Amino acid sequence: MARVLVTGASGFIGSALVTALNARGTAVRAAARTRLPFADACLVGNLGPDTNWRAALDGVEAVVHLAGPAHASYSERELERATVQGASRLAVQAREAQVSRFVYISSIKVIAAHACGRLLTEIDPPNPQDRYGRAKLCAEREVLARAGESALVLRPPLVFGAAAKGNFRHLLRIADTNIPLPFAGVENQRSLISLDSMVEAIIATLTNRDGPGGVFHIADLPALSTPDIVDALRRGLGRPTRQFRAPGLSMLSPPALTESLAIDDSRFRAAYGYGARNDVDVSAALEQCARDWSATR
Repeated sequence: MARVLVTGASGFIGSALVTALNARGTAVRAAARTRLPFADACLVGNLGPDTNWRAALDGVEAVVHLAGPAHASYSERELERATVQGASRLAVQAREAQVSRFVYISSIKVIAAHACGRLLTEIDPPNPQDRYGRAKLCAEREVLARAGESALVLRPPLVFGAAAKGNFRHLLRIADTNIPLPFAGVENQRSLISLDSMVEAIIATLTNRDGPGGVFHIADLPALSTPDIVDALRRGLGRPTRQFRAPGLSMLSPPALTESLAIDDSRFRAAYGYGARNDVDVSAALEQCARDWSATR
């Protein structure tokens, strides 16, 4: 691969991607708002319509855009400026720099917050349920319109790893007890993707420049119920997999633990695969993630 610009290189996915690309001998330019411990790194100011990416894009043939707010706690104005206008600005300047591949990391939240009884596909009409999902959808459209034929959008579900924060970190802490949990009666299906698979999916789009552009869903297989997810984490943590049926209690849980959000990623697998991790089993990945998390606490 030629030189790749990775934005958001200090983040959960970005730092892992830069490390993986460097390990493969790929020249990487890491961009972030703080100083980075990488050989080729550049500081970029706040994302928005005036951000100047030209120095960062000099000599670059591919861009992976990960930078931007990661959840809905930001205001509409902040998300519009950083997520939408920031992506648009980078896409325009990348096209001017004749970048041959522009990969935008979006979110399955642009489609829905949940889906009952069916797999979500790329042809489903977008229906974001919060301002984060709406901003990511607008950013997708800006990238596809302005980056040209080089543009490719990936929509992952929750990305998990030992260093993950937010809801997944909270679930790990819940699982890391001997207390029986009230999820045995939950019959949902949720797609997840491990950090390793996420990185491999991105690299697959960079190594196969002849692959198609457009929008793709990505996920590990199979989709799991919340009881299955908790069981896998507890096996990795060496905890007893104690769960019981308590419909009243489970209904009080966050929607992500009771609703379904399963993804059909067959288009991406057919076009790109997942490199060395194409056959990963999400249950085994969750167990390993829990072991890694426990070892680093």
